Amino acid sequence: MLSNLIDNAIRYTPSGHSVTVRVDFSHHQALAILEVEDNGPGIPANEREHIFERFYRILGSNVQGSGLGLAIVREIAQQHGAKLELLDNPHPEDPQFPGCLFRIAFRLNPYDELIDEVIRYG
Repeated sequence: MLSNLIDNAIRYTPSGHSVTVRVDFSHHQALAILEVEDNGPGIPANEREHIFERFYRILGSNVQGSGLGLAIVREIAQQHGAKLELLDNPHPEDPQFPGCLFRIAFRLNPYDELIDEVIRYG
C-alpha cells in the first residue's frame, strides 16, 4: 500500500518538486495516520471519485502505469478497516502544481494498552 502511494506520488511529481511521507499518531482519537503528500499536478475534483477504480487513468497525464496502484491502496485500506482520504496538498510549492495529500487513518485497538498493563503488572 505504502509502496503504491509513494510510487504514484513520485511518478506524478515533476523533477525539482517534493514528495513527503509522514506518520502521525492521534492518542485522543486512537488513530495511526499515514500521509503521502506530493507537489504534482493535483487531481481535478471531477476525477477524484474515479481514481480508486481499477484501470482508471486520467486522460492526458502522459505517465506510465496500469491504473491499478490506487485501487490496490483502497483495497488494502478497506481490509484493515482504515479510512482513506484524498485531500488538497496544504503546502503547495508552485500554483501550477497544487499537489495531493493521501491520508490513511488506522484505528488502533483500544485493548492493546489494557493487555500491556495486564502483562506488565500481572
